[in-house]
Amino acid sequence: MSMRRPVWPTMSSAAALLALGLSFTAPLAPASAAEPARGGEMTIINGSDIKGWDPAVTNSTYPGGPMDVLDAIYGFIVYVDVNGVVQGGMAKSLTSDDAVTWTLKLRDGLTFTDGTPYDAEAVKYNWERAADPDTLASAGTWAATWAGGMEVVDPLTLKITLPAPNAIFAQQVAELVPFIASPKMLEAAGTDKTKLQPVGAGAFTLESWDQGIGMTLARNPDYWDAPRPYLDTLKFKIIPETNSRISTVVQGGATMMAGYTYQFGNNAEAPGVATKEIPIRGIYRGYFNFENGIFQDLRAREAFYAAIDRGRLMQAYTQTKGYTAPDNYFGESSAYFAPDYKVPGYDPEKAQELIDELAADGKPFEVNIVTYPNSDMKRLAEYVQQVINAYDNASAKITEVAMANLRDTCNQQLAYDVCFDGGALVSNGAEPNISKLLGTGGALNWSHYSSPEMDKLLAAATETVDEAEIKADYAEAQKLFAEDLPFYIFGEDHRHLLLRDDTGGVVNSNGGILQKQYLFVCDAACVE
Repeated sequence: MSMRRPVWPTMSSAAALLALGLSFTAPLAPASAAEPARGGEMTIINGSDIKGWDPAVTNSTYPGGPMDVLDAIYGFIVYVDVNGVVQGGMAKSLTSDDAVTWTLKLRDGLTFTDGTPYDAEAVKYNWERAADPDTLASAGTWAATWAGGMEVVDPLTLKITLPAPNAIFAQQVAELVPFIASPKMLEAAGTDKTKLQPVGAGAFTLESWDQGIGMTLARNPDYWDAPRPYLDTLKFKIIPETNSRISTVVQGGATMMAGYTYQFGNNAEAPGVATKEIPIRGIYRGYFNFENGIFQDLRAREAFYAAIDRGRLMQAYTQTKGYTAPDNYFGESSAYFAPDYKVPGYDPEKAQELIDELAADGKPFEVNIVTYPNSDMKRLAEYVQQVINAYDNASAKITEVAMANLRDTCNQQLAYDVCFDGGALVSNGAEPNISKLLGTGGALNWSHYSSPEMDKLLAAATETVDEAEIKADYAEAQKLFAEDLPFYIFGEDHRHLLLRDDTGGVVNSNGGILQKQYLFVCDAACVE
C-alpha cells in the first residue's frame, strides 16, 4: 500500500504577522451541503474517560480523547482551525502589536451555567489558578511564566504582558489553557478536586455521568452562539478497545469514532457508514525515560533506533505495508523539514555493538515497555519485545496499564524504560506541540528530556515573525533532535473519523478535536 502524503499547512511570515493582529467577531462556520437542523442526538466514542472536571488538567486535543468532554462543557476560549488559523470561541479577539502585550476581548453577556459572569476576572482567576503549582495543571509551568503579567482592564478586556515576545501565544492558549470554569465553583471546591463540578459556558451541560462507561450531555439553552448547538443531546461512550469501537459505529450504536484507515478495513464500506479525513499530520512515538534506567545513556537510545526496522514495526502495528519511517520531527512536506539531519536508521550490527558496549560498562540493555492493552498496542509492544530479545545481552518485558493511567505511569511515576502512547500525535503547525514535546517541562515531554540548547532554539522560533529565522531555528532543533534522540519517532499518519453518513457539521480544530456546537443530524447521507 502506498501511503498518500497530504499537504500540511505551514505559517508564512504574513500569516505569523496576521496572528499578532488576530481579530474576529464570530467563529468560522463549516461549509456544508446540508442545512443544519435543530434537534436529535449523537454519540461520540472515546477511548478513555476524564478523571475529573478540572479545566486546568488538559491533554492533547486529538479527537476521541478526554478533552472532548471538557470542550463540550467549557468551550474553547479560542481554537486553531485545520489551516492553522486561530478562531474565536468564547473570546471575540486576541491581539498584539509586538508579541509581548496581548489583549483578550471577551464576548458581551457570557455567563456560566451557575449564572455568574464569564468575564475578564474569571479568565484571570482560571489562568492564575493554572499557574499555581498546587493545581497540578498540565501547562502550569508554562502558565507561571506569564500569569503574573495579567491586568483586568474592564469586564470584557484582559491585558497579558509576556516576559518575552511570543508570536504564537494565541495558538498556545488554544492548546494549553483553553478552558475557563466558573470561579465560584472553583473557589467552593478549594483544593479538593473531587468537589469540582462541570460549571462552564460551553455548548452543553452535564445530565449524567457513569465514570468509565459514558455520559449524557444536554443542550445549553443559554449558549452564546444561538441557534447553536444544534443537537439536543450529546452522549459519550467509553470503549477502550479499537475493534469494539469500530463495530459499535458500524452497527449503529454510536455516531462516530476517531481512528486510522488501517483500523477500519472493510468496515468503512458498510451501509450507512462513511469516513472523513482530518488533514493534519501526526507522528507515532515512544518516550525514552531520561530520569531512570538504561535510556539515560545516549548509546542506548541510538541502539534502540538501530535495533528495530521502523517500517516493519509500522507494518506489525497497522497490519499494513508501505509505511516509510520519518527522518526527523518535521515531515518532508513541512516548510521546516531539514533533510540533512536524520535519526539513526535500521542497523542491527551497530545496535549489537552498542548493546555490547553498554553491557561491558555494567549497563545491561533491559527494557521495560509500557503501554495500554488494546489490540494495536499489543502488536506494537510484542514486536518490539521480540526484536529486542533477539539481540545478545538484551531483554525486554511488557507492562500494560489502563489507557487512562498511562500518563501518570509514564510522565509522573516514570515507571518505564520506553512508553508507547497510541495514535499519531498531530501537530497543526510547529507550535505548540514541538515545545510541549521537546521543551523542558513540556506537557507532552514524558521523556523528561531537558536541554538548554533546545529550549533556546524553541524560544527563539516563537520570538520572531521572520520566516527565515524561524526556519533556521527549527533546522537547528532538528539537528539537535537527531543528536540527542529525545524520543522514539517511528511513523507518521493522519487520523480519520469513522462515522454514520447522516452526520453533519463536522469541524475539526487544534489537534483534530471536534467543535461540537456545529454538529447536526441530516435527513439523509451528508458526509462530504
